[in-house]
Amino acid sequence: MRFPTAKLVPVNANTIVHQAVEYSPGGSMASRSRRPLTKICRPCGDGGLLRSVVVNLIDNAAEALENSAFREILVSTMTHSDAETVVICVSDTGSGISPEDKDKLFLPHFSTKDRGTGLGLAIAARIVAEHGGSIHVEDNLPLGSRFLIELP
Repeated sequence: MRFPTAKLVPVNANTIVHQAVEYSPGGSMASRSRRPLTKICRPCGDGGLLRSVVVNLIDNAAEALENSAFREILVSTMTHSDAETVVICVSDTGSGISPEDKDKLFLPHFSTKDRGTGLGLAIAARIVAEHGGSIHVEDNLPLGSRFLIELP
């Protein structure tokens, strides 16, 4: 399977998030929060590929909420204090991810679901790495998970 090659141009992280929320089936549960991003801090990226990563995270978050009493997905953008990194965050109030699964989440063919191929997060990690960035998961206190994409 060949992956499309990223065409890196300056992109607006807020636009990527807005389009992902609009496009994603799970986006109806998502709210957006954004802090103004400085013009200097426009990461270079392939908007379509980055949007697909955010859509995948929103859809995963929506699935994590299926059995939750409190359902909230928050998609946000911010710059790190060094102003050299843009962060896109997708958080949910689902059941969270066990510590043993966090280390395996981005491996090909690993899944916590009964259906699917286990490739979504592996592909997401590859796309983010191709952009010179990183993706990781952490607990969203008091409940749920937060996926953070950091782009230079």
